Amino acid sequence: MMLLRLVILLVIVAVLMWLLKRLFTSEPEPERLESAQSETMRQCRYCGVHVPESSIVRVDDKTYCCDEHAELDQ
Repeated sequence: MMLLRLVILLVIVAVLMWLLKRLFTSEPEPERLESAQSETMRQCRYCGVHVPESSIVRVDDKTYCCDEHAELDQ
């Protein structure tokens, strides 16, 4: 019975130490991506890879991941 009390006491102390350490030495959490920062993904007509809209190559309303695929599809 005494051993059980000792184990419970050690568990409580360990949890309290963990909580205090986490409280006082917490690192700042990384910023979450805001919806304003997210980009629409477009699929390359040639290979099917999805790329961010800011990186696509447009030719006649068709989207490509690079100039080479735009030329190969012509």
